[in-house]
Amino acid sequence: MLCIGIHLRDMAEDWQEAALPCITASEIARAQRFRQPLDATRHLVGRALVRALLARELGTAMLQAEFTANPWGKPALPNCGIEFSISHSGMAVWVALCRGTPVGIDIELENSETDPHALSDILHPAERAELLALPLQEAHAAFFRCWTRKEAIVKVLGEGLSKPLSGFRVHTGSRSGDWLIEAPSIPGAGWSTADLAAAPGQYASVAAIAPGLTVDCFHLG
Repeated sequence: MLCIGIHLRDMAEDWQEAALPCITASEIARAQRFRQPLDATRHLVGRALVRALLARELGTAMLQAEFTANPWGKPALPNCGIEFSISHSGMAVWVALCRGTPVGIDIELENSETDPHALSDILHPAERAELLALPLQEAHAAFFRCWTRKEAIVKVLGEGLSKPLSGFRVHTGSRSGDWLIEAPSIPGAGWSTADLAAAPGQYASVAAIAPGLTVDCFHLG
């Protein structure tokens, strides 16, 4: 798996300008419908980064083919043999690519107003019990670790939140990888899971339906 993270910092306009040559007219049109300029920038930068990486992997100078989307909105480039996933939160934009198997990546910015104990009822019963057993400050970090890992799995499946978060289980403690305890029911599937080094106050995780994959992670900006 290849994972690349961009921190826009105070250069969001510069990143958006750099993205424009790599994206399509339809992606620009979609970005113009966002109410918040930062949302538009993150959308354009994420799409441009995926297109640049796919072009490199496919041996072409530029990739202008339109992406398709499944009923839940997961984008894809048909018949190229490479799966990808995009996530953004705050000033961070992350993408993941994987050959021949679905991949999902999620980045979350920690929110101090989140109540992990109150939100734990949407999680797996064992995850909820672990969070409720922790003091609030520790539960806060455990909740965001858990949430990001579960979102990465959901993005692999490509079914949005139609897949209940209580239907599979991840570790809530700090660990670099192999945090999937009870996987979603997919016959014959093996998984690779990992957490990624992110900026302070951010949590990032990646997953793919294939065992034993290594993760190459890079940061830009």
